[in-house]
Amino acid sequence: MKILIANPGSTSYKCKLYQVEGMTVLFQATVERIGDAAGIFSWAYGNETQQSTTPPVPDYRTAVKLTLDALLQKHRIDDVSAIGFKTVHAKGVTGCVELTDDVLAAMEQYRSLAPVHTDVYVKAINVFKELLPSTPLVGLFETHFHAGIPPEAFLYGIPYEYYERHGIRKYGFHGASHRYIGMRAKELYGSRRVISCHLGGSSSVCAIRDGWSVDTSMGMSPQSGLLNAKRVGDLDPYALLYLMDKEKLSTKQVGDILMSRGGLYGISGSSGDFRDIEQAMAKGDVRAKLAFETFAYYVRRYIGEYLAVLNGADCLVFTAGAGQKSVLLRTTIASNMENLGIELDADRNRSNPAEGLISAEGSPVKIAIIPTNEEFVVAQEVKKFLEK
Repeated sequence: MKILIANPGSTSYKCKLYQVEGMTVLFQATVERIGDAAGIFSWAYGNETQQSTTPPVPDYRTAVKLTLDALLQKHRIDDVSAIGFKTVHAKGVTGCVELTDDVLAAMEQYRSLAPVHTDVYVKAINVFKELLPSTPLVGLFETHFHAGIPPEAFLYGIPYEYYERHGIRKYGFHGASHRYIGMRAKELYGSRRVISCHLGGSSSVCAIRDGWSVDTSMGMSPQSGLLNAKRVGDLDPYALLYLMDKEKLSTKQVGDILMSRGGLYGISGSSGDFRDIEQAMAKGDVRAKLAFETFAYYVRRYIGEYLAVLNGADCLVFTAGAGQKSVLLRTTIASNMENLGIELDADRNRSNPAEGLISAEGSPVKIAIIPTNEEFVVAQEVKKFLEK
């Protein structure tokens, strides 16, 4: 069975073709700078050398078609059993489901909670509906991994009827990433209680017990929890009401601030990218340092919460772009936590392994870098869905 996993971004598109028996990647491609006169299109078949060109990529349809045309050089589209998507949010829908018109309508109902994510996924799904009308489209919703979070962890302190009527509660996101981390930490280290730190442009922390989420930092939308690159993270709702009153802001204006002017960018005033933040810190930029330290503090706080929720931890994992690559970020987060059983080895951490332990010998809690693999999880779940 072959399954194509589609991973759309706001200005990029990635895909992988899996032979699901053995989970072998037969083809993968990336299109960057969608909307530009000169995009970047890279692709490779199996273990062959990657090829790359710079064609114009005016829109998403062009990006998807570039990848399909390259795929068809060595594979038949009729052999592709389904297209799998890592979908984000939909009212009343979670799990792994066929992306019918009803499901797309449910995604539209929660569009305002994750507008950027929903827009790009709906756009990509509609492109595939047009280009491959007879191929099933299947989505694994990010909320599924967190579906077992208990009520005391997902309820907000609002009138209960609003939860019943509108579904206002914590849902959680980055589900495919955190699920992979839970699986891989158990495979590598036998860890049952895992705290997964997915840190990058979009960030969250998750408490995992026996392979499933029991709590996570993001809430009803991807806006809450940690600071993100430009998304605000945790914020007192009355501070927001106060700001709206003082600045005479509309709901739309506030939404734009929360989504595009907050987070690391909002505090630093210059960038939401950790690479830029660390470079600015090295030059003495005080606000960049403040943004960095605020982010690290939020992560430490959630680690502390989840140590309490899990009654300790077997493994603390760093993943995603900054989690895997930033020595300084991991040092700042994991230092001075010895009384909690978390002891970092400075030399191991500086060696920045692609995958492996960075904890000190004898640390009660293992500390690891594990690269995430969301496409792998989606492919597995789509396979199960098709077999049913």
